[in-house]
Amino acid sequence: MLSGLFSGLKKQNKTLKTQKEFTKDEADIILLVGSETGNTKEVAAAFLSGLLQEGKRVFMDNLDQYSTYENATQLLILASTFGDGDAPDNAMNFKCLLHEITPKQTLSYAVLGFGSTVYPNFCQFAIDVDQWLQKHPNFDQLLPLVKVNEQSYQDIRSWLSLYNRTTNADVRVKLPDYKNKRTKTIPFTVLECTALNEDATALIRLQPQKQVKFQSGDLLHIIPEGAERPRLYSVARMGNDVLLSVKQHDNGLCSSYLCNLKVGDELTGTLEKNEGFHFPTNTDAVWMIANGTGIAPFLGMLEDNPSIERILMWGGRTKASFDFYKTYVNDAFDNKHTHQFELALSRSENGQYVQDLLETKREEVASFFKQGGVFMLCGSMAMQHAVLKILDEITMEVLDRPLSEFQLNGQLLKDCY
Repeated sequence: MLSGLFSGLKKQNKTLKTQKEFTKDEADIILLVGSETGNTKEVAAAFLSGLLQEGKRVFMDNLDQYSTYENATQLLILASTFGDGDAPDNAMNFKCLLHEITPKQTLSYAVLGFGSTVYPNFCQFAIDVDQWLQKHPNFDQLLPLVKVNEQSYQDIRSWLSLYNRTTNADVRVKLPDYKNKRTKTIPFTVLECTALNEDATALIRLQPQKQVKFQSGDLLHIIPEGAERPRLYSVARMGNDVLLSVKQHDNGLCSSYLCNLKVGDELTGTLEKNEGFHFPTNTDAVWMIANGTGIAPFLGMLEDNPSIERILMWGGRTKASFDFYKTYVNDAFDNKHTHQFELALSRSENGQYVQDLLETKREEVASFFKQGGVFMLCGSMAMQHAVLKILDEITMEVLDRPLSEFQLNGQLLKDCY
């Protein structure tokens, strides 16, 4: 009886209410959704609203309604996985339609997958869709596949940031539900704001004016004057202070505001718990990988739980880029909290990235996973994509186990943007 009831509910929910702002042949961007429970539809609707507010011509529909599109240049797919890696109810025919229908022009595509790491085939349907499109002669990949765990705001934010940078857009999305509720806005006093280094980056130290609970890896929301929505920064906890690393971007409203603060200035912000990116305590070793300003939360984590072995690997342009953070890392070494540290410098004589360093440590990486160590990634989405590719190759070739299996065990934590 229960099975029949759920089946009936699914049938009622099968048809996605199509947005009528533009027809499928008027739109430049096609947004297709594969969703079983409706959660992914809600995220897609929020993204649709953001695109429309940005002045984009968009059409949204179910994946099973895939068709030809007269003027489209982009195909964006938000796809959840149902059951044991299967397509959701409103996307079961997409593969057949993809083979049967020839697009009128080459389309740039991006796939955002939704699922849960508690299941072995995490985001498998989205993986399949991405691979089908990669092999199709009429599609070019706009963005690498990104997977969202448990409707994670953090994962969605990372993908949206990557989309905006790649397309030179400023799409802003008000998500239907925050899993991590933000606390009240609190005032901060600026204790330090360094001059910009050669990478146009500043280190900023803030003192909360009232007692607040937070950890390294949590998120600071800042809304500068003239902005409607907050910008988020991963923070380190240094004593009771907040430390963040901010790169000033051309025409960046929030980054320019923060990088021009003076000692003694006051600002308001909100600290949000980021439960999925706290320093783990149920392991003997943590391997922290970052590039650029992504090192910020690790500067605080270097001092956490001294009994846990830790490795830090950071990617930047030059040795001078790292000098900015050197004092914090050296202090951790002096306190014997950090056991190994390596730099990957893209503009050095050898020209390495962090994924290149990992490639030279295949046996060490495999052993680390096998012994229950936890990898933490913080930095750009491009870095995350490259590192995950290398880690997956290593676990498959050396351990004959997919990376997703270790992620299910809680051995892979990410906060990339």
